[in-house]
Amino acid sequence: MRTTPRLLAIFLTAAVFTSCSRSTEKNAHASENQTAPVNKHIDVSEEARKKSGIELAAAGPAVLRQTVKLNGKINTNEDRTAHVSPRFPGIVKAVGKRLGDTVKKGEALAVIESNESLQSYEVKSEIDGTVIDKKIALGEFVDTGRNIFVVADLSTVWVDFSVYRRESEKLREGEKVMIKAEAGREQIESTISYVSPSGTESTQTTLARAVVPNPKGELRPGLFVEGSVVVEETPVPVTVKASALQTFEEKPVVFVADPKGFEVREVEIGARDEDNVEIRSGVAAGEKYAAENSFALKSQLANSSGAEE
Repeated sequence: MRTTPRLLAIFLTAAVFTSCSRSTEKNAHASENQTAPVNKHIDVSEEARKKSGIELAAAGPAVLRQTVKLNGKINTNEDRTAHVSPRFPGIVKAVGKRLGDTVKKGEALAVIESNESLQSYEVKSEIDGTVIDKKIALGEFVDTGRNIFVVADLSTVWVDFSVYRRESEKLREGEKVMIKAEAGREQIESTISYVSPSGTESTQTTLARAVVPNPKGELRPGLFVEGSVVVEETPVPVTVKASALQTFEEKPVVFVADPKGFEVREVEIGARDEDNVEIRSGVAAGEKYAAENSFALKSQLANSSGAEE
């Protein structure tokens, strides 16, 4: 049978469409494989988990905090500090207290012999507190204009923060502040009690202050601290600790615990703060996951994936 040029063109067009269709299907399948969710499992015994230091926690609601970072310094509470001076000029006959000593209100700090009456009198503390400064020595002459003791009630302290101009606009009295005194210790929660209406010319900063309880005396005046002022709080229904989130195959994952070990779950994340990350999908409230040392699981997962390849 003779094939006409017109019929031949029809056959060639059909072949091209079939080839393109197959190529399109192949690319679609490849695209589906590329976006397929991570679905892997890591076998880990309970003993191995504990040895690796992998700690579990349950996913659940939390309040995410938007914060402003500040540097601060611990100072004595000047409202609870007494500067002690002699009532009459004279010679120091006795010194009863040293730096760091605890004193009660009305307790004698020193004995001075008056130059006018030649009678000795006691210099007493005006408050309960701790001697934080002492400028007096036995046998020396002291005058009424000189502070010979400073006594401070250290059951509360001031934490003074230096706030730059761009940050001061966000601060208000009454806002919550989380204070980190040193690494490894829990943060202390307080509130901003005072924001200075003026700034410091040399540093271009404003003073913000928090009055912080110090019942154990762990906050020592003169030491520096870090502060995070909470300027916004947002409650979310499902969160995990920020340390739990890992990346595998360029996707965020969480290691969810099961009886045999951990399932690698791809998750959709939302808002976050320093401590927690919002989970929009992938982990349900109440499910237990690797909260600490999850990087050990990621390392094991990467090694096993490399072996399979």
